[in-house]
Amino acid sequence: MIYNTLKKQVANALNTFKINNNLVKLLENPKKTISTTMILDKNNKINVIKGYRVQHNNIMGPYKGGIRFNQQVDLDECSALAGWMTYKNALQNLPLGGGKGGIEINPSEYSKDEINLISKQFVSNLKHNLGEDKDIPAPDVGTNPQIMDLMNNELYKFTGKKCNFTGKSLDKGGSEGRNEATGYGAVEILKQWADVNNICLKNKSYSLQGFGNVGMYTAKYLDKLDMKLIAVGDHTGYIRNSNSIDVKSLTEYVNSNNSIKGFDDNLLISQKDFFKTECNVMIPAALEMQITKSNANDINVDVILEAANGPVDTDADEILDKKKIDVLPDILTNSGGVVVSYYEYLQNKSEEYLSEEVILNKLSKKMEDTFQQVNTLILHIELQVMALH
Repeated sequence: MIYNTLKKQVANALNTFKINNNLVKLLENPKKTISTTMILDKNNKINVIKGYRVQHNNIMGPYKGGIRFNQQVDLDECSALAGWMTYKNALQNLPLGGGKGGIEINPSEYSKDEINLISKQFVSNLKHNLGEDKDIPAPDVGTNPQIMDLMNNELYKFTGKKCNFTGKSLDKGGSEGRNEATGYGAVEILKQWADVNNICLKNKSYSLQGFGNVGMYTAKYLDKLDMKLIAVGDHTGYIRNSNSIDVKSLTEYVNSNNSIKGFDDNLLISQKDFFKTECNVMIPAALEMQITKSNANDINVDVILEAANGPVDTDADEILDKKKIDVLPDILTNSGGVVVSYYEYLQNKSEEYLSEEVILNKLSKKMEDTFQQVNTLILHIELQVMALH
């Protein structure tokens, strides 16, 4: 169970940090879990579709977290993702709590009209639990700004408030920089890591699992640093080219074909060989629990950049630590999305909108400041450990 991984991570952290026991108990389990069903008449056959929203904790503010459309969505996954959101928002010192939700479907199997009907039912079913002062969802795997626009408009009919969702289209109140925020923020964290380790990223190689919104923008900004993508994969397959894969060509192909499949069959490799790819940086940017004890020993990189939520389980963490492979954790690395979602929320409230340049500069500064705080804390802990020995 994925939520057990979160619990183990928290337990490990508590071995280092002393936290009030009452707070630990409050954070141990989600505050509220919601299960619902949507009904769709598809080809004269009734489809019952499951949906979930988990509200983990709202000590710091309204629940905040994405909604994903994926056939693997279930209550356990949403609980873990909501918990990670609680810690992610706290780490960035945002006045937001942690939430997450999803609908158990493969969106590619449904028409746009069917997706819209399912989305409207989901919001209608949860209308008493969502809203700008309660729970503010955003896009995630399988969803996009257009779905957020529709959901936001549907909830507006009930709440009369404009900012029930973030990650909206620009003409519907969305923020400049939101689409690229998660990938952009991940690259900013990698730059900070490289700086403190006196590493020049130019011509360094990387592998990338997942080429959706997060992976695509991560690759775009790594390309600007003259880094080389040598292996990449998604749910349709994996490819590798030791000389480098052209990011711009791959982006154009995936935008037209919705997956990597068919980009270059001469480069095809197995998922197992993907994780064996020797390079400087590995970036899991797909789903959770992708790096486990079954493949962690195969990994030969300098650093893992967790652009996905929970991509490394606790068993793999121990193996990677013994191999002296740095892991830049998801609650820091991929927090750029929620930071800019918060900026969108503030802009909706004030009705004053900022340029992309201003937003990305603010995000860069935020990611740098948080990284430096975390790094300073790590150095302090290391000094304490050395003193004990």
